[in-house]
Formats: sequence, C-alpha cells, structure tokens
Amino acid sequence: MKRPSPYRDRQPLQVAMTPMIDVVFLLLIFFLWTASFQIVEYSLPSSITPPNEVGSEAEKPLEVEDFDEVVVRITGQLGDFTYTINKASTQDLGEVESRLSALASIKNDIPLIIDPDDTVPVGRVIDVYDMSRRLNFQQIQFAVEPS
Repeated sequence: MKRPSPYRDRQPLQVAMTPMIDVVFLLLIFFLWTASFQIVEYSLPSSITPPNEVGSEAEKPLEVEDFDEVVVRITGQLGDFTYTINKASTQDLGEVESRLSALASIKNDIPLIIDPDDTVPVGRVIDVYDMSRRLNFQQIQFAVEPS
C-alpha cells in the first residue's frame, strides 16, 4: 500500500506583501519626521571694527597665563549683571567680548564654559553664547548643578 505524500496536496504559500510595504513606508515616514537635521552654520568674515569712543578708558592688558579652560560666570539680576572670566570681573558686555576675543586669538580650541546664575535671564546667556560662537570658540559648554 502506497502512502500518500503530505507535500502533494499543499497549496503554494501566498505572502501578503501589501501590509508589509505599508508598514515599511510608515516606519520610513516616522523616522524622517523624528530625525533632526542640523543646518551647518558658517561664520562669515567681517572687517567691521567698533570705533573707539573719545571718553573711553584705556583697555586693560590681558594677563596671558597658561589656562586649560575659560569659565564665564554670569551673576546678577534686573539689569545689573556681572560677568566673571577666569576670576576677572566686569559689568560691560563689550569688555567681555574683547577679553574673549583676546583669549580666542591665543587659543580657540580650549573649552569655554558658560556658568549662569539661576536669576540670570536666558537672553543674557544666549548673548554670551552667540558672542563665543562668533569668536570661533570650538568647544562651548554650559555648567549644570549636580542633582
């Protein structure tokens, strides 16, 4: 007696491709939607220099010292802000820019750490951040209180 083959009566396997294609397209759309594409920022060179005012005090020479990082501490509130750059304090944002410019001309690949006080508005912090980006500092970091 001959035994019937189990493979003889089988139907060919049909794989439904349409739902699989739909899922792949949905995943593709999801990943494209959630991906963050960053625009490359370029710094354009400019030859504009601020004019010296007649009544301005002479610029203090910057002490050149061996430093591993630059810490910009911002303290104060309600328009009375103090900027401290490596233990040298000032209240003028223009002087902060000139000091950071001098430091960037010496060495711009050192870490620049921006350490704002809790009472400082975000706008002041962004001003210092934009200034340091404009001066071509390559490593800009923000100080955070440990939790």
